[in-house]
Amino acid sequence: MNRYWNAAYPFGFSGAGLCLLGMLVMYFLDVEPVSMNLIIGYIFTPIFVFFAIKSFRDSYNQGELFFSQGMTVGFFVYTLMAVLSALYVLIFLQVEPQAFETFRQVNLNLMLDNQEVLKEQLNEKAYTDTYDSIADMSRWDVAINDFLRKIFPGLFFTIIISIILKRSNQSTQHS
Repeated sequence: MNRYWNAAYPFGFSGAGLCLLGMLVMYFLDVEPVSMNLIIGYIFTPIFVFFAIKSFRDSYNQGELFFSQGMTVGFFVYTLMAVLSALYVLIFLQVEPQAFETFRQVNLNLMLDNQEVLKEQLNEKAYTDTYDSIADMSRWDVAINDFLRKIFPGLFFTIIISIILKRSNQSTQHS
């Protein structure tokens, strides 16, 4: 288990660090940073999962990779990125309360701007419940949302990448 972690943690920390850097850059550019952090995570997660799995295969496992090994390394990377991201989002929103209010207002405005379409696709009660839940959300809700929005895509990307990079010594000898 140690070699999986050793292959994964530099990529998990680096990916989380780049997400944090991207969020801070957006904040200083007066762009709503929490939503941008989600988008940045969607970009960086598959990149760092790919390179971690490839690094494990090439540097830690003599060029061989089974699907389960790729899944393990990928799990460590995207989970580390998700946990660290959720923590720094939570801390950021505690330190910068205006950022939380801006995030909430952006989402409420989005609901209001698309009110007719949403009511058509859902129904009045679902729209009202969603609007109320956004109005009542806490900083913890935002952090958990950030965590989940990195975990689920991370799992998806890890499955794909593990299949693509899978290689056994038997298959490389016959090629």
